[in-house]
Amino acid sequence: MDFVLGSLLAIGLMTLVIVWDRRVLAFHPRVVWLVPAVVLALLIPFTIPVEWVYPRALGTVLCVVLAGKSYELLRGRVPDPRMLDPLATFVFWLVVPPKSRLPLDIPEAERVRALGQRRLGRALLKSPGIAVLTLLHLHWPGLHDNAWLEAHWALWITYLGVSAFIDVFTGLAMQTGIHVAEGFDLPPLARSPRDFWGRRWNLVVHDLAFRHVFLPLGGLRKPLRSTIGVFVVSGLIHEYFVVATLGRASAYTGWMMAFFGLHGLAVMVQLAWDRGPGRRKKMARPLAVALHLSWITLTAPLFFAPIGEIFAGAWPN
Repeated sequence: MDFVLGSLLAIGLMTLVIVWDRRVLAFHPRVVWLVPAVVLALLIPFTIPVEWVYPRALGTVLCVVLAGKSYELLRGRVPDPRMLDPLATFVFWLVVPPKSRLPLDIPEAERVRALGQRRLGRALLKSPGIAVLTLLHLHWPGLHDNAWLEAHWALWITYLGVSAFIDVFTGLAMQTGIHVAEGFDLPPLARSPRDFWGRRWNLVVHDLAFRHVFLPLGGLRKPLRSTIGVFVVSGLIHEYFVVATLGRASAYTGWMMAFFGLHGLAVMVQLAWDRGPGRRKKMARPLAVALHLSWITLTAPLFFAPIGEIFAGAWPN
């Protein structure tokens, strides 16, 4: 009963955010009246019972999306303003995380639907990997006794699981004919921290951070300051995710900020290197990929310790 009431309250509040955004867009565009929608969206996860781990985690992600899209309205920087009207496309834009774009004509809509179907097939191809990693968790619990071995396992199941979910979600959404941007671009093949964060991992957050944090802080004119800003905001968002999903302070509070701080530092070092002696030096791709994967695995416990606290007991043993 608590779950039903909490879920109904959360859905009701999400609907209120959507209605609020719609009314403000109609009568007071790009004004501070959108600020309450941002704040309310970030409070919604606390209405979902904490014992329902997966619904609360998914609800938290959705509410971060709602807050981010409300902020986009506040800034007046919606990539495709055609998505704001009529109501159906407005709701689509508001609740679908990646950047979306209306088709120009019927043939383009058909191409979008075909691309969405390929994404659904791609998700299916990832299912054996997810199954193997799940079986490893079930039959080899000792892998969790080593922080870096567990981190390597968690990196792969996070990538395959999250990207498969996004493939299914966006693939189905694209059957409407509306194009939805990709969420990932083969992050295991990243050759450096800059390649990983800038071109391959979580392109949804990258797009929002680039437009609303990196560019306002100076962009390429002030690359170090802008990069610091992006990683600080990313750390804060992930700290919020942990607290909002747990419903309390984490035992690992600050670990997310430390993780993103280290990776922000790595990107800044690479920026300096690429602008200096590294301009004419290129590492062989296999070696670069292996070194970067080692770097990610070395630092990943900072990220996955708080995530593990959230889902402790939620996985079958």
